Amino acid sequence: MRFLVYRLAQKLVAGRNLYKPAERHRISLIAGWSSIGGNFLIALLKLIFGLLTNSIALMADAAHSFSDILSSLIVLIGFSFAKKEPDSEHPHGHGRSEYLAGLIIAFMLIGLSGAFIYNAYLRYIDNTPVSASIVAVVAVLISILIKEFLYNFSARISTLIESDTIEGDAWHHRSDSLSSALVLFALTGSFFGLYNLDAVLGFAIALFILYAGLKIARNSCSRLLGTAPNQDLEEGVINRAREINGVIDVHNLKVHDYGSWKVMTMHIEVNGDLNLDKAHDIAHRVEEHVSEKYHCDTIVHLDPC
Repeated sequence: MRFLVYRLAQKLVAGRNLYKPAERHRISLIAGWSSIGGNFLIALLKLIFGLLTNSIALMADAAHSFSDILSSLIVLIGFSFAKKEPDSEHPHGHGRSEYLAGLIIAFMLIGLSGAFIYNAYLRYIDNTPVSASIVAVVAVLISILIKEFLYNFSARISTLIESDTIEGDAWHHRSDSLSSALVLFALTGSFFGLYNLDAVLGFAIALFILYAGLKIARNSCSRLLGTAPNQDLEEGVINRAREINGVIDVHNLKVHDYGSWKVMTMHIEVNGDLNLDKAHDIAHRVEEHVSEKYHCDTIVHLDPC
């Protein structure tokens, strides 16, 4: 499955400059709406059979899937705000709306986990019966297959456009897939009268949701505070600058991340015997060359050597 999904994602972005904000936004819309459609189908399936079997684990799993729909909508809203043009109050644009969206998703997951920890505790104390069926097991298996497809698709898209927010959405799919696997154990246990297993695994699912929420919150906060560029981006920018004749070396690269828009500053070493006009021309060509590929503001400082 992974190979086919990766090929699909690769074909989707083939020949497109993913550093262009418009292209990045278009791909994020495809990923977001795919998640919404798949999550709605899965959540409805789990909710119906959770009510029929009176399984807290299955109903918790259904709520997790419904929360994924909301989180995907927040992703879409975040990307929509992120593509807004710069204004006087936000001269570098609104790209960090994407990271705020990720933080909202994290808080939702943390709150949801608390509710299910409490409900699982009550179920454990009361030893509430769960009536499982083969049909419910089949429904969960189908949801796992769909979730694994959505996870691999979103994970690949997040890598291609370097989006932590879509990566968070992808991990929602993976967490839902794993929690569904736990539900299978709970339903199987109910065949043998082990009703407390449903509550225990519902508690485990809630802890998994809590972990995912805390992880996404940490990543979103880190992005908002400002993180160092990843190694591939740093090497790509430096190599791009070195392509200009007259550049001896590049160092002290800094990338200020505003989501789909970035501001890059760097020092370039040039021959110290060059006149000022020639050196300035080299710096200007480096700025244009880097900005053309990465669609960013580029500021170059000259170091004669």
